[in-house]
Amino acid sequence: MVKSIKTAVSSVIALSIFVATAPTQQGNAAINMEQLMVDVQNAGNVLKWAISVEGSADGITQPWEQFNNAKMAIAKVEGALNAVSFSDKLKYEAQLMDTKVQIQRAQAYLDAITASTKIDAKTKALSKAVYSNNLDQVEKTYHEMTAEFRKQTILLDRVYGQSTRDRIRNVVKGPAEKLIVELKNDVTVHMLAKSAEAEVRRGNYSEAAKKVYEAQAILNTNALKWENALQNRVNGVNVSLPLEIVSSSIINNTTFSIKLNRPISSIKPTEFTTDNGLAVTNTSLSKDGLTITLTTSIQVPGSIYTLKYKTNTVRFNIPGSIVPIYVGDKTIQHKETSEVVALAAIFKESNGKPSKATIRVDIPTGLKLVSINGAANNTVGAKSVNVAPDGNGIVTIVFTAKELNSAALDKSISFNKMEKNKVVETQTSSSMNFYVAAKAGSISKKTVHFIDSKNNYFVTTDGLKYKMKSSGDNYRNEGTIVSFDSFKAALDREDVVNGTYSPSSVSSFNISSNKVVAKINLDSKFSTIPGTAGYRMDGNKIELFGTGQPSYEVYFFKNAGNFLGKTKVGSNGIWKFTTDSEQSAITDYSMVQQTAGIAIPAYVGWGLTTLRVIEGPFELATISEGTSDDNNISNEVITFSIAPIKHKNGSVLAQDQAYVSEQASITISDSDGTKVKYTNNQRETYINTVKNGFTLSFGLKDKNKNVGSIIDKGKDGKITGTLNVVSVEGVTNEYGLKLKINSHDQIKRY
Repeated sequence: MVKSIKTAVSSVIALSIFVATAPTQQGNAAINMEQLMVDVQNAGNVLKWAISVEGSADGITQPWEQFNNAKMAIAKVEGALNAVSFSDKLKYEAQLMDTKVQIQRAQAYLDAITASTKIDAKTKALSKAVYSNNLDQVEKTYHEMTAEFRKQTILLDRVYGQSTRDRIRNVVKGPAEKLIVELKNDVTVHMLAKSAEAEVRRGNYSEAAKKVYEAQAILNTNALKWENALQNRVNGVNVSLPLEIVSSSIINNTTFSIKLNRPISSIKPTEFTTDNGLAVTNTSLSKDGLTITLTTSIQVPGSIYTLKYKTNTVRFNIPGSIVPIYVGDKTIQHKETSEVVALAAIFKESNGKPSKATIRVDIPTGLKLVSINGAANNTVGAKSVNVAPDGNGIVTIVFTAKELNSAALDKSISFNKMEKNKVVETQTSSSMNFYVAAKAGSISKKTVHFIDSKNNYFVTTDGLKYKMKSSGDNYRNEGTIVSFDSFKAALDREDVVNGTYSPSSVSSFNISSNKVVAKINLDSKFSTIPGTAGYRMDGNKIELFGTGQPSYEVYFFKNAGNFLGKTKVGSNGIWKFTTDSEQSAITDYSMVQQTAGIAIPAYVGWGLTTLRVIEGPFELATISEGTSDDNNISNEVITFSIAPIKHKNGSVLAQDQAYVSEQASITISDSDGTKVKYTNNQRETYINTVKNGFTLSFGLKDKNKNVGSIIDKGKDGKITGTLNVVSVEGVTNEYGLKLKINSHDQIKRY
């Protein structure tokens, strides 16, 4: 009992002591934590300023002491957190965040300085290699340095604060980058040269050539530290390479370009051989010795030429094609001296089979052959060449101007069939013109020879071709500024032109003197009536006539350029011309006049007097039946429909309309010979125009009253049964064509 009381008393005393001492310990802990937090904040601030350029950071010194102090201060706080309440613990942990952030930033700062130290070491090693003048060592340390640079610059970029980051970068990154830029091309060329040497040893010349080409391109465009040594090394590889053509191109129809794998010092045309009649007339070498420009004779479109140079062969496929003009086509040809023309003539025997006779081709002065029947031939006019036709009796020649800078005007080529050394048949081409493309310069009192307004150029009497630009050029007519279109409209043959010319920039043209020529006109008979598709006629010949410039010649074409012939304008200014008219067809006639005695002008589709002619009969398509069947026509309205004009293939070309005169008449007859004439506006008979035809009707009140005039009584003096239309008078189309009556034109059921 006593023991129990003692134990209880002891417990009470102990509890009293505990209760009394607990507040004092918490108070002390709180005081210590506040001091520790002050230490953390102070250490954090010191560290913050140590890693910032706004503080003491210089981008070189590493603030390890400040970094470690901050970490230790945080460690002390974290070690004491278990002695405080939960809410205080949360408060203090939150207050630690700022210093912890500074520690993270400091870690990045320290790492960056460590990285910069490594970059600096590699940079110094590379600089040392540069001073050693050993390119192999430079290449090795360059790659080591750039690899380290790429790796370590990642750490440089993690530093907090742009100014601080730039401070560290500027210490090592700038010098490192400068050295990389300075040596990059030297190292690259050195590597390419070594690689090219290795490819040569392996016999892989094409790969070696590619690497040499890359190296040389760098040498050509950059200033290198070891330029002489590297150039010598590249040259050494070049010399060991077989000379090869690495690329080729077509510049124009007289120029090729080839590129070599290594430079040469000189070149001559005689070093090249070609086929298919192509000749190399001149060569030039680029400054770097790698590109050869070859001037050739004219290259024929669609041809393939093989060019050989030393052990190299290259083929050129000339773009385009050349379609031969057949003798008989009288279209005047207008070309530049750099162009080629193909001309073909067909010869047959009397039995219609292809001729095998020798054909003599006469080449005029100023022209030269390129080929005959596909075989190269360089004959220069004026000369003749004998040739056998192909299996179809055809002789095809390709030719051009003799000289690029000499025009050839109004030339024609003749093909002569020979039998026993005598000419038995001659075929002659149309006129051929080859003009020289004018170069930049002045134009002084030049007379116009030919104008192609569609293609915007004109040619002067010396054979020079001047192109007119729709915008940019300056145009005047007798000194007055005019538009491009007005200038073209005013420009005529024999006008005198002054100015300055530039093919690629601004030209100035002035018509200083206009040749006054009367306009060519068709007679008013051929005027197209509004609402119609063209002038109407029915026949296989048409006589055209009109007025023009006295003593000039008028040239006639049809359907976009087919030459028909010419006629001379009389001294009274009147001309006439008769030609065939295609049946059941539309024909477009064109005519132009020019000074008599010169070559046929080219059809260019502009500035010509034109006439559209529609040939075909003016006839009936159908005749309507009556509505009753009492053999009394006077109680009917009969409709006569005009047939459309149709092409041979059945397509409709045009539709005539009927014009009915006041005295128009229709004569009909029956099977027994009774013939009656119905006249418009007589005996209450009416013939009226309707769309696409006309009608015959009567105004009788007494349907049994006689109408019409009996011309022949026949057997019974009455019209009965099927009635034949004998004639229609006074009904024409818009152009006065009389209605044509056919045997099937009948009136039935009336």
